[in-house]
Amino acid sequence: MNELFNYLVLGFVQGVTEFFPISSSGHLVLFEDFLGINDAGASAEIIAHFGTLFSIILFYRATFFSNKSSDDFFHINTLKMLVIATIPAVFLGLFDFFSDSFSLESFFNYDFVKTALFCNGGFLLALSGFRDNMEKLTIFQNPPAWKWDYKTSLFLGFFQALAMLPGISRSGMVISYGLFVGLEKKKIIQYAFFMAVPTIIISIIYKYLSDGFGGIDFQSGLILFLSSFIFGYFSLIFLIKFLERFSFAWFGLYCIIISLVL
Repeated sequence: MNELFNYLVLGFVQGVTEFFPISSSGHLVLFEDFLGINDAGASAEIIAHFGTLFSIILFYRATFFSNKSSDDFFHINTLKMLVIATIPAVFLGLFDFFSDSFSLESFFNYDFVKTALFCNGGFLLALSGFRDNMEKLTIFQNPPAWKWDYKTSLFLGFFQALAMLPGISRSGMVISYGLFVGLEKKKIIQYAFFMAVPTIIISIIYKYLSDGFGGIDFQSGLILFLSSFIFGYFSLIFLIKFLERFSFAWFGLYCIIISLVL
């Protein structure tokens, strides 16, 4: 029963932190250490990512399974932009996979995560504050209309690739940069989570090829999947409503505090 509870908590952590700009990979490292879950290998992370993947699909189901509008996931323009945005993460992943001198896994330790969380929080605070000050200037009071072009998608992809380091938030990097350059909030949030779909799928494949699958029984895996799926879905609802009124600065403050107290 205690083991099932641990995986329930781990699913909650993944479901919440995958979408909140506070780094899911970083929090998984911290909580796996805290809960003493160290025998599931990559399987726990794979199952947890499947849960949040399905929560994205459920939340955006109206636009995910359509190709009629340029906002839809399967629209040809959206797919082109998503491919371009995924390139930096793919290159970094391939470099890590085939390199003998560089390994992303070496960053998955307690001390690095604490430092990365602090940097992530500082980035969110700085970018939120700078953007708020810019909006007070006349030239920034009418931000440019949302535009999906190759350059924007590639830069968003670079920021997404940074989040392959544990403690750096993927949603925080992508959405903050999008808002910083004046993209429409609702659009960049949706696009950021559309970007997560191929990235999560690639990370699942990468984890499976690197470490295989095993070390977790069916019951524990089911609890982990359902927990990350359910909490991920409601986290998306909360985050979007939160960002309608507030900025990422509050999440940045959280990251700095958690990095100092743990």
